[in-house]
Amino acid sequence: MYIITIITITILIPNVQLARPTLKLTFNPDEKYMSWHGQVEIQCELLNPTRAEDSAQLWHLDLKNGKRTPISRTLLASPSDDAAEIFKNNKNRRYEYVRKNYIRIRSLQMEDSAKYECNCPDCEEQLKGVTKDLYVMKLSEATWNFDQGWPLHENTKTIIKCQSNGFYPYIGHKILRDNKEMTNDGKSSLSNTNPFPQNFLWEATITPTAEWHNTTLLCSITQGNQEQTVSKTLDVLFTPHFLTCAERQYVDPRKDQSSIECSYRGNPQPKLTWLRQSDQKLLTSDNGITIDIKDEQKGKYRSIVTFDRAKLITIPLLPTNKTSEENYYQQLLNNGFIVKLTVNNNDKGTRLINIVRDASQIQAKFINSSTTISLSTISLAFLLILHIIYR
Repeated sequence: MYIITIITITILIPNVQLARPTLKLTFNPDEKYMSWHGQVEIQCELLNPTRAEDSAQLWHLDLKNGKRTPISRTLLASPSDDAAEIFKNNKNRRYEYVRKNYIRIRSLQMEDSAKYECNCPDCEEQLKGVTKDLYVMKLSEATWNFDQGWPLHENTKTIIKCQSNGFYPYIGHKILRDNKEMTNDGKSSLSNTNPFPQNFLWEATITPTAEWHNTTLLCSITQGNQEQTVSKTLDVLFTPHFLTCAERQYVDPRKDQSSIECSYRGNPQPKLTWLRQSDQKLLTSDNGITIDIKDEQKGKYRSIVTFDRAKLITIPLLPTNKTSEENYYQQLLNNGFIVKLTVNNNDKGTRLINIVRDASQIQAKFINSSTTISLSTISLAFLLILHIIYR
């Protein structure tokens, strides 16, 4: 019996010695970022005190001036003149004393953000204090600004800015253009005069081209655990021009339907018109001809002329010296077309299109041009070698 008792006491003594005093600081709810107008309870505890008279102490540390204030019933009920402003403005009793080292804050404001510390200054055993940051979020929308006004102009430098003012706390930001990150293309700044509120600015100098038109900028600023995002689709004015408008295009006059086309771009949207080469008369969508304009986005367009053979062969021939043409459709194709690009009746480009009935004629022209370029290159290289030899 005595042996069992001695063994039991021997086992329990080390366990009692292991239960050393510790400090515990808790927020309820235990969230990194508190919501505006929410509520939080803050408690400081000393667990397993060595002496009964040992007691923990809860402290408030002001983020703006670093002032350290012990939390007490008197502080919340009748603060002194040198108390922190947040306690002197506690007239509506948002700060509630629950019990010693235990407070409740209702209707949280950004100004309630602070650092709290739990320590035991009079403990026999020196304990390291525990600290936690209380962040109360205040959100603010992000906006885009452009120093050269709107819309943007091609090849004109402009400063673009994303900013958000009067929020807390700043965590990070990201800038994208059509889902491609461009954060490092600019510079950012954050006001640090006071810990809160904060003002954020990101800016970059760009020289927009036609490729920037209809692209989308996105600015995302992380404020606490929330993201404030704003997007802006760019409107860039740029000079109209042809993209592809081949001077020789293939049409099979035996097919029921055939088409020719030209692609172009510009902002504002230019006007593309088709005319007959023979008399420069405007082609319109009627009597066997259909003209479609397809918007291919970002200021690119495609104009497609579709011929309806069955309808076009019924139209009377135009007066001409040529007698070999069998019908109006054949005559129309033989004469070819003029394509004009205009903006507000101002000419921005013209193309002459001739129709070929053999697709190989288009390829042959390309091959001949490539051969000519190759022969010219070889000849130039040969002359250069001779020059080096005879120097």
